[in-house]
Amino acid sequence: MDKHPIERQIENADKAIIAEDFDTLLDIYTEEAILVVEPGRNAKGKELIRKAFEAIAVYFKNGLQVKQNGMEILESGDTALVLANTVISAPNMPVTERKATYVFNKSANGTWLCSIDNSYGHEIIRKND
Repeated sequence: MDKHPIERQIENADKAIIAEDFDTLLDIYTEEAILVVEPGRNAKGKELIRKAFEAIAVYFKNGLQVKQNGMEILESGDTALVLANTVISAPNMPVTERKATYVFNKSANGTWLCSIDNSYGHEIIRKND
């Protein structure tokens, strides 16, 4: 069975993150995309997303590894919700699996682009204690 175009985009994004190829990585995002940098802190727009990924690379000692361990794509028209088990590791971080949530939108030319990149999933929800 052929992979969904979004799954291929996510694979390309993972490879670009590992290679620190931020030009290729940014091609996968919409102009006004949001990246959850960490719970409570987001980067909006390609310029800030690039700066965030540059800082993330340094933080993880230029050794961030990213891969997917299961994914479900729920598509409706030109919008798709992606639920993924995203596995990350780095020289200064043990292997961690996150329950990621991504939103993709289909562009006018038919390319799926990420508009919301939330590798933390529900961890970003603030509790009202």
